[in-house]
Amino acid sequence: MQIVRFSVACIIVIFLTILRQVHIIQLNSYNLDQQIIWYKKNIGSFAINITLLVSAIVYYELKFIPIYFVVIIAIFGLLIENLPRKQKKKLVFTARIKRLVFLCLLFFFISTIPVIVFKNDFGLKFIVYALALAPAIIFVAYLILLPVENNIRKKFMNEAKNIIDKNDRLYVIGITGSFGKTSTKFFLDRLLKIKYSVCKTPESFNTAMGTTLTIKNDLRNIDDIFISEMGARRPNDIKEICDIVSPFGAIITDVGNMHLDTFKTIDNVLKTKFELVDSVYSSDECRTKKIGLSESGIVTKPIILLNGDNDLIREKAKEYKSKNVQIYFYGLNSNNDFYATNINGSDKGMTFDFLGRDGNDIKSLKTKLLGKYNIVDLVGAISYSVLLSIDKEDIRNEVYKIEPVKHRLELLDGDPMNLIIDDAYNANLKGSKNASDVLSTFSGFTKIIITPGMVELNDKQDAENEEFAAYASKIVDYAIIVGNTNKLSLKKGFEKNLSGDKIYYFDRVEDAISFARTGIAGKKVILLENDLSDNY
Repeated sequence: MQIVRFSVACIIVIFLTILRQVHIIQLNSYNLDQQIIWYKKNIGSFAINITLLVSAIVYYELKFIPIYFVVIIAIFGLLIENLPRKQKKKLVFTARIKRLVFLCLLFFFISTIPVIVFKNDFGLKFIVYALALAPAIIFVAYLILLPVENNIRKKFMNEAKNIIDKNDRLYVIGITGSFGKTSTKFFLDRLLKIKYSVCKTPESFNTAMGTTLTIKNDLRNIDDIFISEMGARRPNDIKEICDIVSPFGAIITDVGNMHLDTFKTIDNVLKTKFELVDSVYSSDECRTKKIGLSESGIVTKPIILLNGDNDLIREKAKEYKSKNVQIYFYGLNSNNDFYATNINGSDKGMTFDFLGRDGNDIKSLKTKLLGKYNIVDLVGAISYSVLLSIDKEDIRNEVYKIEPVKHRLELLDGDPMNLIIDDAYNANLKGSKNASDVLSTFSGFTKIIITPGMVELNDKQDAENEEFAAYASKIVDYAIIVGNTNKLSLKKGFEKNLSGDKIYYFDRVEDAISFARTGIAGKKVILLENDLSDNY
């Protein structure tokens, strides 16, 4: 009976381990290299498994220690480690996850057979080893299914490509960049819908499969334009999406230190972003496309729009010359083809003038958006809209109606004594500094920043988090650091201008927000800067 109780407890913990580990695999986008990096960074979380494995070997092979005592300790430890917790992004039981869970359960069911048959210490041996090796067994199941999943993935992607290829009138615009691509996509979608029927990849969908699902589920025959946000964590990620959608236009929003755990160098980031430009250049399609349902229609060459404020982008663009492809630059600097000037901001929004080549100026624009970097993204969207012949007065009216993209400098409704700016989806040094600047526009408020810092920056992570915190420390009155991932580097940066009693630490962002609201007196504006997914 004791063996049965032990076995049942082990099986429960194994099941919880399966749910936890497949969730991590999903959060890592099912990518093998990201999963391996996660294992390396989180090897300490498997200390109990390793201890149990060593103990089992010592007991079963050397008959040295009481295994029951070790199993009890391990069960409690692993139960606590794998208990369901509040998740920012819940496990989605997709068909792929169901296949993986089924295979894992099959493996672990096989390990319980000796317990059922023998009901003795010999049978328990198998379930103890299964418990100790659970994360490794789940990883092996993932590896076994990888070729199958890749074939299924290719099938879906080919189906999506066929849908695109059959619509020779569809104008596809690819948007990529280290940051700013989601906001630019949403702004551009709003402006182009003034005249055209537009389909875009939703939310932050920016992978090959996300694009594939959008094409299969949302793209209609009557759509004139498809806007495809393109994300990347390694070389050839953008090319893979381009092979599906065959973009006729391109926007590169910015290039910076992002996902360096997989990219390794900024040069690799730059080359990967320009895979979008390469795709536009190498397309065998006719170099004119008719879009729109108006009587006259629009005939245009492929248009490439690049953030000209970024020196890396400007230098790389020199490699591309063609009379059939038009390249334009946008940004805040006056050497761009399209740029913003006379920018003024407050806690109510921003005003600016849009200046464009060939007299495409739009003066005295007003927006509810906060922060200069939102203006950069907005200028990109306005520029492309002008190039696709959207009326300038219509643009002016629509710009004023545009709401912030969720979790991107979004001023949340609520208690006027505790204003909250949600910039949780920002994850780069430039954007984090810009978000800190936004706090400066809130006069008469106590300024508080809550942040876990930035990740996936490889050997630059500590330095960039310290630089960001040092910059913010000149603006904020209080800093709250969440979690331990970047605690030391953020603390070092904030201490440049804040005393120790102005810096607080919490494990959960919910607790940090609650403290900021109730534990600090006065009228406050609270910036939620960055957020880390459940695999950190």
